[in-house]
Amino acid sequence: MDLTENKIYTYLGKVENINQGMHFANATIVTEEGEHINIKLDFEQVEMIGQGKIYQINTKAVVKLEDELVLKCVDITPAEDILSPEELSHLIDHFYVYAPKSLMEIKSGIEGYLHKIKSPVLHEITKTIYQASEKKFYLHPAATKFHHAYVGGLAYHTLTMLSLIDNFIEVYPYLNRDLLYAGTVLHDMSKLEEISGVDGEYTKEGLLIGHLVMQTITVDKTAEKLGYKDLEEVLMLKHMIISHHGQFHFGSPKKPQTGEALLLWFIDTIDSKMTMLGEVLEETPEGSFTNMISVLDRMRFYKPKKD
Repeated sequence: MDLTENKIYTYLGKVENINQGMHFANATIVTEEGEHINIKLDFEQVEMIGQGKIYQINTKAVVKLEDELVLKCVDITPAEDILSPEELSHLIDHFYVYAPKSLMEIKSGIEGYLHKIKSPVLHEITKTIYQASEKKFYLHPAATKFHHAYVGGLAYHTLTMLSLIDNFIEVYPYLNRDLLYAGTVLHDMSKLEEISGVDGEYTKEGLLIGHLVMQTITVDKTAEKLGYKDLEEVLMLKHMIISHHGQFHFGSPKKPQTGEALLLWFIDTIDSKMTMLGEVLEETPEGSFTNMISVLDRMRFYKPKKD
């Protein structure tokens, strides 16, 4: 690579690896064209970058030793902060195995349900929280392993759950549609802070507090800021979020005590388990049993032969 001293070079790419020692720190990114670029980092910049994520990195060519020019990081910007959804969707398709639907299709679907929330209170709270996290939301996994543990998994899981709601309400019309839409859009939003991202792990806050409590706090603070803190709708929404794991031994601080909270737990469970089963069955020959599936009580499932 031919470099000119003190010239600024800008790269857009996925971080392949990060290396840090006593006296050095650097990262290697791969561009869409397949070029591998090594970039020198300051130690404080290591905290700003994550392996497996896409960034725009501005660098400066500087002299290292014996007149060798190297690229030194000037600033780092997450791709989702500067690219349009269409541009980001293109890069995601290039670098990752994404969700079964495209980013734009998932985004359109979720926002369609968000617009259907008729309650001004629930709509404003949900929209405020969604917009604050929107850019990261469509890149995040739903878990570090098991269900939807891939780029876009969190948003795809949310959309699948939303698509189940209307049929349940047709059978059980006493359920509140607005609460179910709002609770579903928001129920896992704090996984953005609970899990560090693709190829990441649980954060300190995630391990010590967890996304159910974290998101309930976010709803409470948002409602207070908007002037809705003590309303019944807000209490019902918070209860749905804090109880959506259903049972104490599944990490739920409370058990569901409203119809909407109960259904949120059920559709969350349905989608996580059925999605995992579908992925395993895809790799299983017809007329055979799957291996034991952890999220399904370590049971083995039979894949019937087609006629």
